[in-house]
Amino acid sequence: MSFLESIKSALSSIAANKMRSLLTMLGIIIGISAVITITTLGSSLTATIQNAFSTLGANYFDVYLNEEWIYDESTNSYYPDPNSSLEDHLITMDMLDELNERYPDCFYNCSTNGIGGGSLLNTEKDTVNVHIAGVFDGFVPYEDFDILAGRNITLRDNAECKYSALVSNIFVKQYFTRGEEPIGQTISVTLDSGSAAEFTIVGVYDYSELYKRYAMGDQREEDMTTHLLIPYTAANEISHVSERGFSYVEFTCNSKKDASALNEDLRAFFEEQYEKYPSINVEIYSSVEDFDIAITVINIVTIVISIIAAISLLVGGVGVMNIMLVSVTERTREIGIRKALGAKRRNIRLQFVIEAIVICLIGGIIGILIGILNGELVGFIAKQVIASNEDYSMLFSAVKVVPSLTAIIISVLFSTLTGIFFGLYPANKAAKMNPIDALRYD
Repeated sequence: MSFLESIKSALSSIAANKMRSLLTMLGIIIGISAVITITTLGSSLTATIQNAFSTLGANYFDVYLNEEWIYDESTNSYYPDPNSSLEDHLITMDMLDELNERYPDCFYNCSTNGIGGGSLLNTEKDTVNVHIAGVFDGFVPYEDFDILAGRNITLRDNAECKYSALVSNIFVKQYFTRGEEPIGQTISVTLDSGSAAEFTIVGVYDYSELYKRYAMGDQREEDMTTHLLIPYTAANEISHVSERGFSYVEFTCNSKKDASALNEDLRAFFEEQYEKYPSINVEIYSSVEDFDIAITVINIVTIVISIIAAISLLVGGVGVMNIMLVSVTERTREIGIRKALGAKRRNIRLQFVIEAIVICLIGGIIGILIGILNGELVGFIAKQVIASNEDYSMLFSAVKVVPSLTAIIISVLFSTLTGIFFGLYPANKAAKMNPIDALRYD
């Protein structure tokens, strides 16, 4: 009997005993579906957390400078190093420029300097209120704002202290009531201090859904105080702040690049900058580290629970062995006839091993489909729960159901191995039968 004929024979045997075959597969189905469900939920949770981090603009790095304090045993107290001051070794614009040159399009400074409120009169002589904030090029992507027209505040704007401005689409509706084109327009803002400043609009941005929800509340758009974003250096000039550098800088990173690698690059850069100043400690906090910890915990829990669930496959395997022994006994005369006609031991063995493999594979495939369906069902329920909660509804699109391809492949292989392992003993028993005794069997 050829390999294909053995498969056809196995399928015929399963079809002839549908209920018995289904009950035999049940242990395999339950075990595989449990493993696939768990791994699907684990990989889906990982993808959902990653999407949520991205939605919330959480791919950021905080760089802090701390002064090393010296311990005095005589007074049992600490004091700062008199030979080195933090104010003398701040993070400078030159350092930030060097960082951008060394790692182009990787890090965006999202530090801000809010200098207070301001107001304007629109064409209808109505007052439009704004909150003025000095920003770098990283603030807009960090807040997950979309540039609708024009451009973002750039490094050049900051280097040249330009009085350029980025306004929201809500501001455009409030101020340009006649539908004028905002890009290139000059606006005069009266500051809370009483002075006035003129800015040229270079871009229009749209608030993220998350920001709108928490900033607007029950406000109407026409009453909302929006952000007028200007270069950080221009904000310092307006507020008469002479800032020589930063003791703290917040960066957001390019979402298309490996955040873990960027974390290492950023750490190496600042450690290099301050290696000659041992009294200055550079500390870097990264949301990526929190994400990695969360993913590690999820993976460990997923693996442990999957292993526990996989134990049920042993029960299913014993069931397969039991039914194959029954099948061998029922088909004793058939085995005797085949041996009398010249069938060799390996032919008999192959027939029953293949039948056990087919049973396990069919059960495994059914289990995989049920597991994926369970994952989709849980994902659907999660989306409905999130959608019903206004505080989290903006994360609706972050929920992703991602079946684990690795787990599916392993499940298919495991099903095959289960069929071989638990089918081998009944197959050997059939192969070793004496043809005369088999023919006499009633």
